[in-house]
Amino acid sequence: MYEFNLDDVLLNSMVKSARRIILQFPDGLKSYALKIADEISNRIAAEVIVSMDPCYGGCDLAVDDAKRLGADLIIHFGHTEFVKCSEIPVVYVPVFFKFSLKDLAKKFVEIWGFRGAVGLLSTVQHIENLSEVEGFLSSCGVPVHVGLKCGRVKFNGQVLGCEVCGAMGIADLVDGFLVISGGDFHGLGVALSTGKTTYVMDPFRGEIRCLDNLVMRVLSVRWNNIVRARESKSFGVMVGVKPGQCKLNLALKVKRIIESSGRKCYLFSVRDFSADLTLPFRDIDVFVSAACPRIAIEEAEAYGKPILTPYEVKIALSGSMNPDDMRGILNEEFE
Repeated sequence: MYEFNLDDVLLNSMVKSARRIILQFPDGLKSYALKIADEISNRIAAEVIVSMDPCYGGCDLAVDDAKRLGADLIIHFGHTEFVKCSEIPVVYVPVFFKFSLKDLAKKFVEIWGFRGAVGLLSTVQHIENLSEVEGFLSSCGVPVHVGLKCGRVKFNGQVLGCEVCGAMGIADLVDGFLVISGGDFHGLGVALSTGKTTYVMDPFRGEIRCLDNLVMRVLSVRWNNIVRARESKSFGVMVGVKPGQCKLNLALKVKRIIESSGRKCYLFSVRDFSADLTLPFRDIDVFVSAACPRIAIEEAEAYGKPILTPYEVKIALSGSMNPDDMRGILNEEFE
């Protein structure tokens, strides 16, 4: 089902010269880890260690593990380059899904009909499916615009959970979006950021799903948290310490904004986010995630207290109730 391109990986000079390698896989690829570890071990002399920890994206590198275990290389499967790491060399290996999506494309055309142009995007695993889906939609008379290559993405049409610039760049040209991905995570980011109806083509469930109802539920929670934050006096800004989530300058900027409004603000360092981390800090009214913005969105109801993205702090303190402001929800560049 997946293409790991191990032949190319093993030709990499850093891989060939490595003595001890840590392999990282997202949960959806961990079932392939032992087979990959065996093949690498059989073909080069390096000692191979498979990381069992969760891996949530290209930002989530096992650098500390590698340093502690004396590894001189990390091979990170399933994502494209996100962090340039100077401490431990990292080889990013995108893994591609090998299966026709023509039947699902047909289902989408039946649902979409002739409502207008569609913006087409996918996670990295389905990048090689884009041309097939684009061609089929076009042959059925559906105008298609593939997302732009921009920001931290490597391919045209690629979307990350925290990086939707490819969708934003074509939003004015389309009437809705189709995102090829397992689950709703990436499609939700597109829908929230563009305000356009977004469908997910899920190859693993064989489904086409409209996210309109999910978006409404999420926005209801977001606005509730924002309104509660306006009445709050004590904030906690959580700084991620993983390589791709360590945004101290952003955290300090958010802290200054909060304090300039006359509120109290504390900084917290966090490696692995979970709702129980906040329980001892009862005096904090609102938490802010200055790591991955999706932590605040996906885990909102689990924390028991409002948890905002940095951009939502700006909305809360400004007093704005303009729905269009929420399209900047993933934005980390603000004053």
